[in-house]
Amino acid sequence: MDKNVNTPLVTVFMAAFNGEAYIEKAIQSVLNQSFTDFELLIVNDGSTDRTLDIIHQFTDPRIRLVHNDGNKGLTFTRNRGIEEAKGKYIAVLDCDDLATPDRLKSQISFLNSNPEFAICGGQAILIDESGKQTGNLNVMAGDKSISPELVFQNTFINSTLMIKRSAMIEAGGYRDYSPAEDYDLSYRISLHHPVTNLNEVLVAYRLHNNNISKLQEEKVVRAELRIIENIHTNLGIPKDENLIRIHHDYFSYRFSARSSKEFLQVFEALKKGNATAGSYAAQVFNEILYKKWYSLLRHKKEKGVLPLFFGSKLFEWQYVTAKELRKVVKQAFFRNILRRN
Repeated sequence: MDKNVNTPLVTVFMAAFNGEAYIEKAIQSVLNQSFTDFELLIVNDGSTDRTLDIIHQFTDPRIRLVHNDGNKGLTFTRNRGIEEAKGKYIAVLDCDDLATPDRLKSQISFLNSNPEFAICGGQAILIDESGKQTGNLNVMAGDKSISPELVFQNTFINSTLMIKRSAMIEAGGYRDYSPAEDYDLSYRISLHHPVTNLNEVLVAYRLHNNNISKLQEEKVVRAELRIIENIHTNLGIPKDENLIRIHHDYFSYRFSARSSKEFLQVFEALKKGNATAGSYAAQVFNEILYKKWYSLLRHKKEKGVLPLFFGSKLFEWQYVTAKELRKVVKQAFFRNILRRN
């Protein structure tokens, strides 16, 4: 092998378990990259279908195949990827997704110009099982708000991520937070390094028709609750199971599950915690909290909106626009008229 293969700048990591339906196209999308200083590390997690036969059809020397001792699961396999990777950066691609031809080039161009960043993700298009585009998957781009926004949602599409391997090791790798281990790792890295998303489509993200079982749903919720508990701990918020669950209802867009006052408890606790912990720039974090509070009040349309709006610890005149002020006053005015009628 030549020097580039032995010491590539990028390791494209692909976990493979029974991926015969789509892995050939996924591999080809990597080999078609305009940026060529990479290895494609495939970790086979005990596949029992034709996955290995398909991989062995490729003769490109940049492909490196390693095997787990049986089916170890995704968290183990992803950590094996970190361990085996030779590149400075690890670019994640699931074995059923497709990388756009300039994906690696765009991310390396950004990271070479901004070496302080530890994560660089991007946008995606959605494709169905036949490969037909069905929509777009957009996440916030830029760097100002992405880290604090991770307090409220996963702002990354995992299959678009390029991550500094050293930052992954520093954070302790993936933890057993399946199926949200990628969100957990991104959040922990963001506490110590700048992170960003490019405003560019980097992958075609495949959606499957599989129905999520109740057991899987419960597993997702448990993982998300653990992450939210960690977020509260890092902000110095005393452990409160009810507060964690209210936060999770907001995280899951279940706005009707709680009153505005209950959500306000979470927002004010987060603001107070960050004021002490200093995890995020106060100006940025407090404005995010205010905007979320304003949007929530507009969405829920509960009575007493003016005292809730002006009386909360989230309200600061510097964040309020004239348009927002007009809308919230108008909302209160029309609600009073309707109540009188």
